[in-house]
Amino acid sequence: MKLLSISGFILGILSFLASLYLQFVLAPAAAALEASIDTGLSAPIDSIVFVAAIDAKVMLGEILIITGGLGLILSGISAIKLKSKLAMTGVVLGLIALVIGVIHGTHMFS
Repeated sequence: MKLLSISGFILGILSFLASLYLQFVLAPAAAALEASIDTGLSAPIDSIVFVAAIDAKVMLGEILIITGGLGLILSGISAIKLKSKLAMTGVVLGLIALVIGVIHGTHMFS
C-alpha cells in the first residue's frame, strides 16, 4: 500500500505541474493568438500556429484527464486504506489536474 501511495502521489504531482503549464502558458497563448486573428492584422501563418496551439491545448487536457484520474484512483485507494497524508495530498493534486484537464481537454466549457 505504501508503494501505491507513493506512485499515486508522484503521478498526481506530475499531472498537477502539467496542468499548471496548461492553465498559465498554453491557454493564454491560444487566447492571444485567437485575439490577433480576430483583429484581422495577422499573417496567414498565425492561423496555422493558432490551430497547432489549440490542438496542443486539447491534447494536453486529454492527457491530464487520464493521468489525473489515474493518480486520483491510486492515491484514493491508498488514502482509504492507510489514511496517510501523502496519499491525501495525491488525491487533491490528482483532482485538481483532472478538473483542469476536463476544462481544457473537452469542450464542455467553451
